[in-house]
Amino acid sequence: MKKLLFLLSSFTLTMSGCSLLQEDKNFNLTEQEVTSILNDACTIKRDTRQRYKIDGKRYKTLSSSKGYKKRGIASWYGADFDGKQTACGEEYDMYDFTAAHKTLPLPSYLKVQNLRNGKTVIVKVNDRGPFVDDRLIDLSYAAAKKIDMLESGTSPVRVFAVNEAEAANYFKNNEKSIFSLSIFEKIVNRNKRSITLQVGAFSNSDGANSLKKRIESLGVDNVFISKVRSKRKTFHRVRIGPVKTSREYEDAIRKLSSLSLDINLISD
Repeated sequence: MKKLLFLLSSFTLTMSGCSLLQEDKNFNLTEQEVTSILNDACTIKRDTRQRYKIDGKRYKTLSSSKGYKKRGIASWYGADFDGKQTACGEEYDMYDFTAAHKTLPLPSYLKVQNLRNGKTVIVKVNDRGPFVDDRLIDLSYAAAKKIDMLESGTSPVRVFAVNEAEAANYFKNNEKSIFSLSIFEKIVNRNKRSITLQVGAFSNSDGANSLKKRIESLGVDNVFISKVRSKRKTFHRVRIGPVKTSREYEDAIRKLSSLSLDINLISD
């Protein structure tokens, strides 16, 4: 039992934004390894539009991301854009660590730090935006989840450019998607158990019941409320499960993404 709990703790730490693997600061990867890990699917290697205009405002793209660093407000975008073409030519995948930026070359790689909690993620800039005056960067759903800003919607961040070797090293040592099938399959196969998704916890039953109804309205099955007593308080946990197959898992995650929930994988 102790071994099982240790394994589950490891997966929990990975999904909450803390890497269990030490990053190799030497980045001893060959050029071929870097290319393979980054798996760049951009069909537009350089931004051919050095200047462009959106909603009456003009933008000029940078010739290089080297040395770029800035503070500003991050937002995120998700299901409404999933599968659509990005500005660099590849499809937007809300479960990958990517981002949109108004002026950086496509593709570029950035480390993004949430200044509210210190959590970081490295993203590939493959799209343009956000075209809102006070926004610096638009993160993918998975990247926003990684630095714990889904519920807030926006957060002050610090961003700075990293080179391809550092980005490749990060992606090699970290799951590129919080909700990738590989994480689901590792937990299920390693522990021989199904998964439960926890999507909310409330101190009152009204909030839990309201969320349960919203989730069921999306066509998600097996939604239930579990009560637990902790520190003299009762919490009403909204959960979905058991989730037994990869197809059930993918279907549930895709439907839930429109609600901006902080989803956690539980193996009881």
